[in-house]
Amino acid sequence: MNEWLANPVAWVAALSALSLVVGGAFAFGTWKGKVDSDRASFKEFMNEVRDDIKEILGRLPSPTVTDASPLQLTDCGKSISERLGAADLAQGLAPLLQAQVEGKTPYEIQETCFDYVRHEYEPPEDVETRVKTCAYDHGIKRGQVLDVLAVELRDKLLAMKPDRSAVRESA
Repeated sequence: MNEWLANPVAWVAALSALSLVVGGAFAFGTWKGKVDSDRASFKEFMNEVRDDIKEILGRLPSPTVTDASPLQLTDCGKSISERLGAADLAQGLAPLLQAQVEGKTPYEIQETCFDYVRHEYEPPEDVETRVKTCAYDHGIKRGQVLDVLAVELRDKLLAMKPDRSAVRESA
């Protein structure tokens, strides 16, 4: 063993090997840091893409409600309204919101109806079952079925206003 320690070639070989190990570890650490950085950037990029897709999908027209002014039910929306009994449901809900929409413009009434149906309305179990069945049968989301109810509710509230000139028929 003393021969190896005294031999300069052994020292050079050992230092070369140590240099390779340290250099390799440093290179690996640098590479891993770049990969981790790229992964973080890619993850951030994917989150941005996901948010953009959600925004785009949110802007797509609803299959139940037209984007014409005023909002009207599409043929699909009319079919859902009939199956759901949305006009009758709206007739029962309208008195609950009548005081809340008093003095509001038709647009504000519409916004109130959509907000109420989406965030406050808790349908009875049988109505919830019909809502989910309509959503399933038409391949749409539950909220899009509730949009039908919001339009029907808006129409009932507008019909109850003393100034009926603001009411437009949604045909």
